[in-house]
Amino acid sequence: MIKHLTAALCTAALMASTVAAKSSHAPSSKFLRAGPHHIRKSAEQTNLRKAAEMQGYRKVSSLAVFPEFVPGLGVFYVKPETLPRGPLLLFDRKDRLVATVYMIPVEDIDSRKKLDIPGFRGKADHITLYFQSGHVGAEMPHYHLVIWNVSKEGEARVAK
Repeated sequence: MIKHLTAALCTAALMASTVAAKSSHAPSSKFLRAGPHHIRKSAEQTNLRKAAEMQGYRKVSSLAVFPEFVPGLGVFYVKPETLPRGPLLLFDRKDRLVATVYMIPVEDIDSRKKLDIPGFRGKADHITLYFQSGHVGAEMPHYHLVIWNVSKEGEARVAK
């Protein structure tokens, strides 16, 4: 278990430095590149959900037996062909993007696989990494790598 945790923490540290380098300015999501630059932040976040749907992201609850809203995480969207790894986009009840989640199999960490994690854009506030023994849709043991777009205080609003 120590080996798993050490590898996962190294992955999170690398992701944090990559995310910090990409997020030194205002969000520059590929979803918004074609849109006007004067959109207010809350409208911008709502447009991200609509743009994600136009690019093939679907509510996980429409694809499988899964709650519409998960307290503490939000409403999950994913491109079905990217499961189980992700990215999964998490939105709050007001359609604001709050986080991006990747599921990293323990097997991939144990075999020291290179972890290319595509799809993240925008400003990141912090990263949470935690172990999952498995669940519907990702039965294998894995880590959830959660890249939060909101502050720790912002996470509290997603819990409601």
